[in-house]
Amino acid sequence: MGKICLLKKNYYICITMKTAKLLTLKLLSVAMLCSYNTATANNDIFKELDNTIRESESYVDAKLEHIATIEKELENRSLTPMQRYNLYKTLYNEYHAFQFDHAMDMLNKRYDLSKQMGNRSLMADDQIERAKLYATSGMYFEAGDMLDNNIDTLSLSIQQKIAYYEAQQRFHSDFWHYTSDPEKKALSGAKKQYYREQILRLTSPDDPLHQYITIRNLTESGQWSEAEVINMMLLSNYQPNEHKYAMYAYDRARILEALNRRDQMREWFARSAMADIRTATKDNASLCSLAQTLLEIDDIDHAFHYVFVSLNDAVFYNAKLRPWQISSIVPSIEKAYQEKQRRNKEQLLLEQQYSKRLFIATSILAIALLGICVYLVILLAQHHRKSQKIKEMNERISTTNQTLKQLNEQLASVNNDLSEANAVKEEYIALFLSMCSDYIEKLKAMQRSVRRKLSQGKSAELEKELSSSSLMDEELNNFYEMFDNAFLNLYPNFVEEFNALLKPESHIKPKGGGRLNTELRIFALIRLGITDSSRIASLLRYSVNTIYNYRARTKNNALTDRDTFEDRLMTIGK
Repeated sequence: MGKICLLKKNYYICITMKTAKLLTLKLLSVAMLCSYNTATANNDIFKELDNTIRESESYVDAKLEHIATIEKELENRSLTPMQRYNLYKTLYNEYHAFQFDHAMDMLNKRYDLSKQMGNRSLMADDQIERAKLYATSGMYFEAGDMLDNNIDTLSLSIQQKIAYYEAQQRFHSDFWHYTSDPEKKALSGAKKQYYREQILRLTSPDDPLHQYITIRNLTESGQWSEAEVINMMLLSNYQPNEHKYAMYAYDRARILEALNRRDQMREWFARSAMADIRTATKDNASLCSLAQTLLEIDDIDHAFHYVFVSLNDAVFYNAKLRPWQISSIVPSIEKAYQEKQRRNKEQLLLEQQYSKRLFIATSILAIALLGICVYLVILLAQHHRKSQKIKEMNERISTTNQTLKQLNEQLASVNNDLSEANAVKEEYIALFLSMCSDYIEKLKAMQRSVRRKLSQGKSAELEKELSSSSLMDEELNNFYEMFDNAFLNLYPNFVEEFNALLKPESHIKPKGGGRLNTELRIFALIRLGITDSSRIASLLRYSVNTIYNYRARTKNNALTDRDTFEDRLMTIGK
């Protein structure tokens, strides 16, 4: 079968002749659909979007019901580890764009099972998926560390390599937009392009991933019309109630934005948002983007409503990235909304003043002419209706102010979480730099000592010194001390608040001199967000079983429900 290949700068776009014919028909169909009045289409699409938002709870309920059905299957004790693993994989697919914490929990359970089965291929799948989830939720440090240090790329299959390259390009693409450091931006840009080339090399032109990466390359090189062609071909493969449709519809809106087709851009943002709602996708961007563009046409009411719904979705999803992005948009929409309220109040005040003057004038005329009395009654009735309108407007303003108050409280909560995260990051960057500097000096001192003893022929004494465990014990103790000091500096009341979660007879006393013991260090790491027992065991130099035992024993001594113990632990210091 023949192919059409177009050279675009440093890469080719190839599609089969059959695909080209189908695409031509689709382009003609879309052209016909777009021939009617765009303003009318936008009005219709916004009505449909408003109806979809009103029905959003039903989509969420259906999602939860489906999840409950899958979780019910997990209660079957006769399931093999592989069957249980597949159920956790299905649950992760349900949760990954719905609730971040549950998605991460499913990944942890998947990884524990694949490790239990000794299946390295499944373990690699889990770690690749974890890196992608980190990247999409804005946890760039964790995503980069997972991709570069925790995945054995030499043992990956072809499909796993494609998935790994996709995770890398997604991470570097997002990080490139996030970072303001010129060197890091340049490095991420180069890596992003490298991994995209690897994906294009390993996938066929008909593969949706191949086409998606090609679109990314075209848009970044400013070839928007060519990107639109492939995007329309991708969109034609999905229905408006599928998650992929929401993704590619969002991309289409961004392409139309670059082509300055603003009305069509808003229409596709709305279509993407409806697909997100119908699939109960809470990690979404379309509705907030639509709200921002509605300010251009002075549709303040819709903009305010959509950004409020978008913020609620972001809080429900519970990752750090999306609320931070939305919080940067809210002030401009809030300012526009308040300006509209101000104009409405001024207009109402003018109407009130006009009504008063008219009433005085008609009252004077009524004394002279009986006929004017009838006219006066009519004016009084009109005045009464306007007063009712003012009352209704004041009630709406009161309700809106209450909504704004709730929105500000949610933003304050998000800002507090971000401030805490920044404090932790700064404290531990300083600790990391200090430890690196100390170890460099110690390595220099050891190097000088080894050279001196070798030159003096004291090899036996050197071997004895290197075989001793005292040096390692001393360094480990120094590590514990530095960690304790840094953590207690961040959370000075950690020990007291932690013990408040336990039964009085189970309170844990720290070591002397402001030092934490093993149990307190385990839960200090969990408070910092390191919940994986194997990771904690690696940091503290204990076995995984020891960490499991400590965690289980402590939760058994919880003052209230043991299952929510670690959730309450995460509130310490807030």
